[in-house]
Amino acid sequence: MKKSVLAIHDLSCHAASSLSVVLPLLLAAGLDTSFLPSALLSSQSDGFDNLFVRDLSRECDEIMERWKSYSLHFDCLYTGYLASESQLELVLRARSSFLSPSALIVTDPVMGDEGKLYQNLGSSHIAMMKSLCRGSSVITPNYTEALLLAGRSDGYTAETTLHEAEELATRLSSECTSSVIITSIPLSGGIYANLACDGTQVRAFTYEDLHASYPGCGDMFASLLVAFLLNDESFFVSVHKAGEIASYAIRETLKEKKERREGVSVSHAVRRMLEMKF
Repeated sequence: MKKSVLAIHDLSCHAASSLSVVLPLLLAAGLDTSFLPSALLSSQSDGFDNLFVRDLSRECDEIMERWKSYSLHFDCLYTGYLASESQLELVLRARSSFLSPSALIVTDPVMGDEGKLYQNLGSSHIAMMKSLCRGSSVITPNYTEALLLAGRSDGYTAETTLHEAEELATRLSSECTSSVIITSIPLSGGIYANLACDGTQVRAFTYEDLHASYPGCGDMFASLLVAFLLNDESFFVSVHKAGEIASYAIRETLKEKKERREGVSVSHAVRRMLEMKF
């Protein structure tokens, strides 16, 4: 029987990001996927000015009210960027109303990168994401977001040691009572890694520095992770495979000489997934 996912992310009408990345990957994995578009944007925000942005929290509330009459239940709730407290409440209502008892809850606590919070976010946003992470099965912060969740907003450095990264992952796993994958960790010696902790073990998955960063890469990794976990792969195998496919898609996007702000080419990841016969 197919697994079902409820994805709560914003929707950018142009360029690869959020739902325009999430939906193709989950559908390619053979998952029944429903979604709530928490906000509507004219394009993804990295590299584009003069954005149109519309918060859709009220519309999502109305949608959920209709869904209650359908008796919908999902095997997974997967959330990304949240713009406000009202969107936090939206996620919490979805958790209480639509999840099966053994549901997988995957939270990508999107807040910042390269040591800084995204524009217009403050300490209240960090607190909001902390509260959401505590009720999750798996969280997928990047290195900056992991430091913010751990209360180390001034702890970002151009590189860190594997030991320090392991301590950070173990701390977050303990505090959030969840499995943790910290992505894009800059290790000593010019090596990057995704570091995974299941509460007992910590494993590092190193990858080639392609000297490229496209919008949508974090969404791609987390979506691939959800896809593998719901197709009954183990936690660490899922982390490894998600990283492999994401790296492949970035390499292929580089070959296209695609403008950075247009985002990572999702089609490459979909093709590789289909080759794996999901």
